[in-house]
Amino acid sequence: MKRMLFLFTEATTTVTDIIGCIRSRDLRWNQTGVVVATGFKKPLALSIGANDSIYVCDKDGHNIEKWDQCSSNGVVVAGSNTSDPGSTSILLNHPEDVTFDTNGYMYVPDTDNDRVQRFSSDSNNGTTVAGTGTATNTLTGLNKPQAVAVDSNSNIYIADEGNKRIMKWVPNATNGTIWLTDNDIDHTIDIVISPTSTNRIYTTRDDKDVIYSWTSGTASSPATFNQVNDTTKTTLNKPRGMTFDPYGNLYVADKDNDRVVMFCANSTVGIVVASNTGTTPKLDKPVAVALDSNLNLYVISESGKNVIEFGRL
Repeated sequence: MKRMLFLFTEATTTVTDIIGCIRSRDLRWNQTGVVVATGFKKPLALSIGANDSIYVCDKDGHNIEKWDQCSSNGVVVAGSNTSDPGSTSILLNHPEDVTFDTNGYMYVPDTDNDRVQRFSSDSNNGTTVAGTGTATNTLTGLNKPQAVAVDSNSNIYIADEGNKRIMKWVPNATNGTIWLTDNDIDHTIDIVISPTSTNRIYTTRDDKDVIYSWTSGTASSPATFNQVNDTTKTTLNKPRGMTFDPYGNLYVADKDNDRVVMFCANSTVGIVVASNTGTTPKLDKPVAVALDSNLNLYVISESGKNVIEFGRL
């Protein structure tokens, strides 16, 4: 059984106040985090669903867990209850991401099954919406899909890692189209869509310590983000999961710097919003970030194998 762990401290609260960002007066977080979900094997990604429930992609658990607010237990909503991989419609094999569309459907790149699965809110029986279940470079297939994003029209964008490309699948399609192919798509960890334009996609590449911003399938000269306004750690180091807030500010888990960095809308220089300098629990090796409807910040700690919440102030 997985249980929620509540941690309290009498230490002085540190507040991060964002200067120069959109709605800057509203963007402050308590730097003393609280563990709100734990007991995973290898959590890699998370997403916030209806009623601010937390969904965690546990790669080595071969499942997706749902943690309701104030719950002491997680519930497996996709994949195995016993951490067993599989290729049937109710099983997963090393999934690496989880996200939702505007209709509440959940999407999971089932990486080692070379497919993307979609789940309705009331079923653990997935429907394959991209890929064939066999690694291929054809337009009908995928090869180790790493991450997925869905736009407001339910178009699916997939980081097709093994083929070094971003694929786009429109609803009910039997094959995808190549949205982008480029050598810099190699080692893509996460993919998110700009909240202001579906023609702009952001990807993280941890082996080059950079975030790329791609426009409408154009591979030439993507915008890059890796500078951070900090006195010692002035660049990203193994950036991984990303998310946007409603104001267009981009957040990234800066894994090997043990922090979360925010890039204000229209800025290429980041600001640290959560770090490993607070009291227990430590923000060790963050790999994913998410925001709930109140803009509370949730971060997966790879070392702690847990989810830490930093409350918005």
